[in-house]
Amino acid sequence: MTEKQNKLGSDDRFVRWQGVLRDHITFLNSLLLTISIGIIGFVVTLIKDKEFRPICMQKFFLTIGLIFLCLSIVMGLVTILSRLCDFRTKLKKINREIQNTTNIDFDILKQQMEFYGNVTWASLYAQIIIFFIGILSLIFAISLIYSEKLF
Repeated sequence: MTEKQNKLGSDDRFVRWQGVLRDHITFLNSLLLTISIGIIGFVVTLIKDKEFRPICMQKFFLTIGLIFLCLSIVMGLVTILSRLCDFRTKLKKINREIQNTTNIDFDILKQQMEFYGNVTWASLYAQIIIFFIGILSLIFAISLIYSEKLF
């Protein structure tokens, strides 16, 4: 196998795995958004029940959990928006490469792509961490509220 064939094989593998990574990021982001929205809907329905009366620490952890899940949704939306901006910037760069435009725009576009990529990863990690804090808080609140029935 020549060096050129080996490089082409590596490029193909890189592109394929980059696609897999992109698909997994999209799936994880969508999954966390869906679960967050579903849980918030469940808790709001629970709060509307007249027999549901959390007290003191139960209210605190319930409120904290809801706030963190709402923040998780916001971070998920930031992730989506930064990915869209990143894709749009990449398309601009590819379009300029096709048109054989040579100017300093490429450096600016590369900087923008790097910025949006960093924002995407940072907001995804923040979404995951905030989501788990919210879930743990809600689990703790629910276990406090229903401790008599659970234990």
